[in-house]
Formats: sequence, structure tokens, C-alpha cells
Amino acid sequence: MSRMLPLFSSWQRLAGNRRLFMLCLLLFVVSTFFSIWLFFPVDALQRRLLQEVSQQTGVDMRGRNATMLFPLGLGLDLSIYPDIQGLKDLELTELQISPVWHKLFSDDKKVNLTGMLAAGKIDADAAKSGQINFKFEDIALAELQQAGMPYRISGKMSGQLAGENISEQMRGRGNFSLNLEGAQIFGLEKIGLPASFSAGTLRLQGRFDQRRFSLEKVVLTGGSLELTGGGNILIGESSEQTRLNLNVRLHPTATTPDSLLELFNLTGIRPTDDGSYLMRIGGTLVKPIIR
Repeated sequence: MSRMLPLFSSWQRLAGNRRLFMLCLLLFVVSTFFSIWLFFPVDALQRRLLQEVSQQTGVDMRGRNATMLFPLGLGLDLSIYPDIQGLKDLELTELQISPVWHKLFSDDKKVNLTGMLAAGKIDADAAKSGQINFKFEDIALAELQQAGMPYRISGKMSGQLAGENISEQMRGRGNFSLNLEGAQIFGLEKIGLPASFSAGTLRLQGRFDQRRFSLEKVVLTGGSLELTGGGNILIGESSEQTRLNLNVRLHPTATTPDSLLELFNLTGIRPTDDGSYLMRIGGTLVKPIIR
């Protein structure tokens, strides 16, 4: 029995050494991870990421307030300069970019992006293959437009876009929907209408394939004028080259201004048997032709 005591004691010391070794190894791994996380060159990562995105999309953008997110991700505020007439520079705040974990080691890697834009929320998943799922909620449309625009629209905008094979020229195919609540149109006094026009709620659904957008359902309700319609929009290199082919039926309501009905009559459009006005809109986005 006395011979077993030194052997038992040695096993105890070995077990204790193993536990000590595992504890030291764990502490080393944790401290190394946090050292990398704390001292990672996040500004360089931000510059490289935005440079890559700018090259792929052709859109100028600037980042600031970059931070590493735990356990893996990048947080920043982002300014986007779209160079589109009438559109303000876009300010995305509380932006968080992180990998989608179940896709991290697959061939089709995917990242998730969340943030705030114009008092609303955005959430997007983008994959290496060009698949994208983009959702937005309660975007204040008035905050995206320049104050000097002759005509402006306000309201809260929500919707989604799901596409595949999206290339750097933003070509691909997919579907989209948009809801605009509490829409108001401003600036119509220039054409003899009330300065503020209540448009109500807009519901829009459609599909896109390359540069062709098919509006399958367009419904405007709850305002001074109701609308139903659909058609196609062929996106060109500029607004002058963007072609329209739309059919729209306007339904006057009890609150439709008389000046608007007079304007319809001046264009030669006559009401149908049910009192609605059928309009065919062609031409370009800059110079639409109404028949």
C-alpha cells in the first residue's frame, strides 16, 4: 500500500499539470483573439472594403467611425454620393457588416448589412454569386430629396427587393415591392393645383430582368385621387434614355380638386363611363408623352 502512494501522488501532479496547461492554453487563445480584435487595423479594412465596393458599383462613398464588432464584423457610418439630380447624399448610420455564419465556409459566401437611413431601417444579405435580399422600413422619403426640387414627395417608404445574378452594373433579375404611406406631393401650385396634394397610400409590386422593370401592380388609395395601373420601364444610361410604357387609370374622389379635373380636360383626356380617366404614358422619363 505504501508503494502505491508515490504513484498516486504523481498521477495527481500530472492531472494538475494538465489542467494548468489547458487553462494556460485557453487564456493564451482568448488573449490572442482579443489582442487581434482590439488592435486590428480597422481603418485600413474600412478603406479597402469601400474601395472595392466603389470600384464595383461606380458610386463614390466615404466611411467614418469604423469599429470592430464582436465576434466578427465591422461597424461604421457611411456617406454615399450617388450624383443623381434631386437626390441628396445618403447618410447611413449605425451600419453593421458581418458574415452570415452558415455561409462562412461555403463557396457562396454571404454578408449581412444593417443600418439606419433617413430615420428608417435597412437590412440586406448579399452573396458572392450575386444573390441579394434587401429590405427597408419607414424610410422618410422627404429626407432623401434636395430642398430645391420643383416637385417633392413625402411619406414613409417600406419595401423589399430580392434578386439573383446581380452584377456590378446592377443587372440581374428578381422581384420587388414598395409601400408608401401618407404620401404628400408638393410644388403643384406651379401648374395651378393646390400647393400640397394628399396622395394617400401607394402599393407597388413588380419584377425586373436586366434593365427592364415590369410594374405588375400599382395602386394608389386614400388620397385626393385614386389610381390603378401597370406597365414597363426600360432603364437607360440616363433619365433622358429611360423609356416609359405605362397604362394608368385615374379615379377622382370627393376631395379631388376641380383644378385637377380641368387640367385633365385641357390635355384632351375625357372621362370614361365610370368617371375614371385612362392614360397611356410613353416617351422618356424627362419628356413623358401622355395619350
